[in-house]
Amino acid sequence: MKAAVLYNYDEDLVIEEVPIGEPGDREVLVRIIATGVCHSDLSAAKGKSRPPLPIILGHEAAGIVERTGSAVSKVRKGDHVILSWAPNCGECFYCHKRLPTMCDTYGAAAGGGTLWNGARRLGSAAKPINHFTCLSSFAELAVVPESSCSKIEKDIPFEVAALVGCAVTTGFGAVVNDARVEPGEVVGVIGVGGVGINAIHAASIAGAEAIVAIDINPEKEGVARSFGATHFLNSATQDVAAELKALSRGRGADSVIDCTGRPDAIALAYDSARPGGSVISVGIAAKGEMVCLPASTLPNTQKRVIGSNYGGGVPERDFERILALYCAGRLDLDRQVGKRVPLDEINDAFRWLEQGVLARTIVCFDH
Repeated sequence: MKAAVLYNYDEDLVIEEVPIGEPGDREVLVRIIATGVCHSDLSAAKGKSRPPLPIILGHEAAGIVERTGSAVSKVRKGDHVILSWAPNCGECFYCHKRLPTMCDTYGAAAGGGTLWNGARRLGSAAKPINHFTCLSSFAELAVVPESSCSKIEKDIPFEVAALVGCAVTTGFGAVVNDARVEPGEVVGVIGVGGVGINAIHAASIAGAEAIVAIDINPEKEGVARSFGATHFLNSATQDVAAELKALSRGRGADSVIDCTGRPDAIALAYDSARPGGSVISVGIAAKGEMVCLPASTLPNTQKRVIGSNYGGGVPERDFERILALYCAGRLDLDRQVGKRVPLDEINDAFRWLEQGVLARTIVCFDH
């Protein structure tokens, strides 16, 4: 198959032919139709998250089931599917705690560049290639765990389904599952990117009274307001905490969602949340970075600091909720699809992402 392989951090991906194995027990071979280019992929390519090399990146994808391995009952050949980058075994401590995105088995696989059972289906014995989040969707085909596949209706556009596989669910879930935004609340969203836009959109659907988009790029104000933001603050030139207090009768925001992963942004979110409010940390920080919070305020303000992984819910359940809202015309996902490019332009797509392009670039495969 044709794939984009990362051999060295902070270098271009190499487009080449890569062997791919047959799906094994409880594995599915999926023909990738559309895959988004996400900041998590960029962080990996730059060495920020330092995955094992060589590796095929890509984790925000949708496609068609090509073949199934033994003991697969969830999907069959020809099914259209969204791929979840958080497969789960259903049997470990965290799965039993209804925290499938924290699955012990998945975590070990993600760190080791394998599928969830420790196997690799990419490359050859002489030249093995690592998997990324058990998906590796920057390729024409992907062997994935059965639990990564969520069947969807065939009238859902693949580009939209791909976005639901990561950015949409991450931003939507941070608001609905973790912040639990209610009507009339004041919500701050730091970072108006793919995830931030969906957090803003979800807060609007939830009925928040004031939705404050916060970014250092003033050009993002228009898109933030178009998805439901009522206010825009430039954190480079404005006192965000003071402005949020002014909007909330001196209290501070009910919840502040950081989509950047920057330690200073997380600290800003903490300062901007009201007593008893929530700070939701969504963005991925570089390994080793630390956040400094005023310890003396933790007990008496009772602020909740929550890490949000994949929207803090059950991905397959959230996929269904999001697509139901989309089909009902309440969630605008079509407008989030940006430029469509072939795999050969993947390195250009990374550069556009670094430059702050607003809409999601989608790699589309012409099968």
